[in-house]
Amino acid sequence: MSLKRPEHPSFFSSGTQRIEEAGIVLAGFPYDCTASFRAGARFGPRERRVYPGDGLEDFSFYFGEDLEDATFYDAGDMDPVYGDPLPVIDSYRQAAAELITAGLDSRRLQAAGLDSRRLQAEREQAGGLDPRRLQAEARRLLAIGGEHLITYPLLLAARQVYGEFTLLHLDAHADLAVVNHVGSRVAHGTVMNLCLEAGLEKLVQYGIRSGNRQEYEMRINDPRIIPAGSLEEFVDSVETGERVYLTVDVDFFDPAFVPGTGTPEAGGAGFDDFISVRRGLRKRQVQMVGADIVELAPELDASGNSTVFAGKVLRELLLTMHVLGIV
Repeated sequence: MSLKRPEHPSFFSSGTQRIEEAGIVLAGFPYDCTASFRAGARFGPRERRVYPGDGLEDFSFYFGEDLEDATFYDAGDMDPVYGDPLPVIDSYRQAAAELITAGLDSRRLQAAGLDSRRLQAEREQAGGLDPRRLQAEARRLLAIGGEHLITYPLLLAARQVYGEFTLLHLDAHADLAVVNHVGSRVAHGTVMNLCLEAGLEKLVQYGIRSGNRQEYEMRINDPRIIPAGSLEEFVDSVETGERVYLTVDVDFFDPAFVPGTGTPEAGGAGFDDFISVRRGLRKRQVQMVGADIVELAPELDASGNSTVFAGKVLRELLLTMHVLGIV
């Protein structure tokens, strides 16, 4: 699989033209083959780039920040892929790792005094990159889904560089199922369980209002999971300066605002609630190692409002990553 840079201009055009100059990399991962209700999230990255063109500003009126001040590179979207999720997970993990570490063989070597042979030896010996030596110069990935399963390989890739971090999960669904409705262990409804099985030590969930009995009880009994019931609980669950990865499923929002998603759930947040989340993270001065926005299925909303809404969320995510970098 390969990345194809966007042909259509969008407000992401304000980014740098060379990945080596960027601190943040934007990329699309258009996979949705484990969708349990309505597919279409694979069109999310494409539509987010081509629609509505100039309809969104670079400037955030909420925080007085502009995308022109952020150093990011739009790498484009992965080629669409269908079928078995297992090879997709491996391909996405490798692609994400390459984006995060792109240019390190030229930039990082000068800062650390490493030569290419030693860097390659470290990769082979450790099964990945040494996060203590490479994270200061590595890029941080902001991904556009695609279904929520993409978070799993992206988390694995980020851990290769940044080590352990907390996963902040905004969603309507717990996504903690051991198997999905057809008996598969690898699906968008099992993604948080997969992350925990991979060694995730802290998962903070907010907005959850749907799941089965096993997921409900797991949220109560598993000490690694913090089921925040309010914005205050969510913010209080995060320590000052903590390293975090933020994943946003658009069904976190009330489907009255974002009907274009595969598994809408009654109730949920508004855009102002997301801005409050952003304020809380700024208050805690977290270090964001990465983020994603997933499950936008634009063709399920003929009005295009869901795409515009998700675009504003994406803009605020990008600016959040710009402000809350790695220290």
